[in-house]
Amino acid sequence: MGINIFAVALLIAGGVLLSVRPRPVTDVQSRLFSVALVVLAVLLSAVSVVRASEWLSFVCVLAAAALAAAAALGVRQWSTLLGTGPLMLEAVIRAVPWAGITLQRNTPRRLPVQAPVAVLTGVGVGVACAGVIGALLASADAKFASLLSSVGEWFRIEEPPTDLLVGRVVVLVLVTLFVLALGFAASSTLKQRSRVVKGRHPAEWMVPLVLVAATIAAFLAVEAGQLFGGSTVGHAARAREGFGQLIVVTVLVLLLIAWSGRSAGGKHRRLLGAGAGTLLALTLLLAVSALSRLWLYQDEYGWTVARLNAGAFELWVVVLLLAVGLTWLLRRTDWLPRLAIGSAGLGLLALAVAGPDALVATANVHRFEQGHDLDAYYLSQLSEDAVPALMELPKDVRPCVLSATTWDRPWYAWNLAHSRAQGLIEDQIVTAPACVSDVIPGSSGRG
Repeated sequence: MGINIFAVALLIAGGVLLSVRPRPVTDVQSRLFSVALVVLAVLLSAVSVVRASEWLSFVCVLAAAALAAAAALGVRQWSTLLGTGPLMLEAVIRAVPWAGITLQRNTPRRLPVQAPVAVLTGVGVGVACAGVIGALLASADAKFASLLSSVGEWFRIEEPPTDLLVGRVVVLVLVTLFVLALGFAASSTLKQRSRVVKGRHPAEWMVPLVLVAATIAAFLAVEAGQLFGGSTVGHAARAREGFGQLIVVTVLVLLLIAWSGRSAGGKHRRLLGAGAGTLLALTLLLAVSALSRLWLYQDEYGWTVARLNAGAFELWVVVLLLAVGLTWLLRRTDWLPRLAIGSAGLGLLALAVAGPDALVATANVHRFEQGHDLDAYYLSQLSEDAVPALMELPKDVRPCVLSATTWDRPWYAWNLAHSRAQGLIEDQIVTAPACVSDVIPGSSGRG
């Protein structure tokens, strides 16, 4: 991945904007929010230009597609946000005939320039045929391929493997369908009517809130002395076991609060505030407990990309919990769906800009300088984002963490992190002595 992802994202954004039929602006906030989501999606697609981590670029591309879909649909309610996937599938099915009708309806009767249609058709068909035939002939003869490549040093004709060619065709079809679906969704009006929910009996939603709050309070009472006290290796190992469960519990509590608020309707606001507010405060303490477990564990064993991502996700959940309380106090709970998807996109963008691989490498280098062991094998599996931090290690340790990298890449796969890492490594030629162990002892262990 490289600048090609960002270029395609710009083309998609421009094509969708040009294909959108102007609609009367009835909600300025919704329109501004959609524009903000599109900008955020484009910025996420630009991560592949500055970061070399493939998994990070892939996640950012998926997130950009989700934000673009939400912007095209004009998400305002939870039902629309959670149903983005099925709605986009429906848009894909209806987009193909819509595109045909739109092309027929908007085809100009006269060309803007004085040129015969036959000439333009002939040029288009001729260029296409010449390109295909030239590529085939170049793949059949090396001299002819070198002749064509001499036209421009960036002009390169290679015969891709069959599986790679099939994969590119599949990606092209999927991207085309997605673009058509975005255009159809943006040109259509999705009805999002707020349903008036009849309030249920308080016992129906208040009892679950009280029981869950009591359970979390009991857990926090047990954990307070262990997690908020001193750190030991035994506590760190114990912290690792329950971190994932605490994240799941936090998410389930969010869903329970949302269900209770909907079940209460417009009545019993004070009763709902007391029950849900207490549960919300306890859940915030639970999130702090989860983060304390993570911090306790990494303090003993160091950071990894998985631990960093888990901590970032838990921080986002904390932001959602605070947003729930704030919107309830302001009586604007209708903002929550937009705040959820917007904060998720911004959080991912901030994490991508910081660079998980770079942060993890920097933290492990600092631990090594303080006398802790260095997991050379794990650090060698990180992307080129980690190279600037790894170059701070002693010269005899660098070859153990700097894995072999193929620097020769096509121009469309260029990115800043890869180019920077290449410059750093080429400035200091790294030989590769035999590393006797995947774990390098720290200064205290080396005596």
